[in-house]
Amino acid sequence: MKKLHKFWMAVCVFGTTAGTVQSLNAADLYPVVIDGKSGFIDKAGKLQIPAQYQEAHQFSEGLAAVRQNDLWGYIDAENKLVVNPQCENADTFSEGPARVSKKKGLLGKTHGFVDLKGTLAIEYAFSDAGSFKNGLARVERDKKWGFIDKAGKIVIEPQFNEAADFADGLASVKTGGEFKGMYGFIDTKGQMKINPTFEASESFNEGLASFKRDGKCGYIDTNGKVVIAAQFDGAWGFSHGRACVKVGGKLGFIDKTGKMIVNPLYENAKAFNEGLASVQLDGKWGYINTDGKTAGDFNLGLALVKTHGDLCFVGTDGQIVWSPTTASASIDG
Repeated sequence: MKKLHKFWMAVCVFGTTAGTVQSLNAADLYPVVIDGKSGFIDKAGKLQIPAQYQEAHQFSEGLAAVRQNDLWGYIDAENKLVVNPQCENADTFSEGPARVSKKKGLLGKTHGFVDLKGTLAIEYAFSDAGSFKNGLARVERDKKWGFIDKAGKIVIEPQFNEAADFADGLASVKTGGEFKGMYGFIDTKGQMKINPTFEASESFNEGLASFKRDGKCGYIDTNGKVVIAAQFDGAWGFSHGRACVKVGGKLGFIDKTGKMIVNPLYENAKAFNEGLASVQLDGKWGYINTDGKTAGDFNLGLALVKTHGDLCFVGTDGQIVWSPTTASASIDG
């Protein structure tokens, strides 16, 4: 059976259906696949939108992308088409606009943005682009990255070798060349606030960002002060006050003081979501809470698990709330 996956679609022509966008309980709906078709269930496992689409993805800002007759459009929580299926590729909405792309030449793509009505709000003008965060979106032009506002105006000139989305008012950027460049952080005005002295860096989460220096990873605050010394083989963003770190090939979790809360035992792990994190031990996946105790990847109160060969949704109490008869299910995180 075909599982849902992260989507990234490009739009040819845009149009809308009559009516007003509804967002009734959109946050409580989950995409599932039944007999090869996609629909949506609620938290109780009741099928609220029939499985009628080729693919479907999680609701974002009141709308969900669905694929029908090999083209993508958007529906609201009442299963009304807000943007008719006429898109080849598109992204989720973020702070209003959604990134879209179309083919350029034989192998290339050009990127722009649509609004919640499906109107092309920012023309196709970029070789690559990110999502809007803190009011700005990163864009690539002539192999350099800069940032635009929601009117499509370039507010930070393309000048960086790499750039990440903004978070906490700062964006990680690489400057100094593709191979010898270093990473630092700029503010929304394009000013370098944390000097580029890192071999690598990630976006801020919960006020801290991981960095790499001399082959080891640690964490800085938004002032650039090192608050957790570089000591880990790998380090990722904080969530629920915990961050996944790698020590000697195994993964564990630290708190914001750098204290190891969950010992590095795991082969794989994901960030905490709703107080639980999925972890892999001896090839098997399970769930732990922020103290490292076994619990049972949750998103909006549900987790996708496999039992007896079927993929099912369970609640945080471990009870199955939905199970397809002959299908696979997925949740777009």
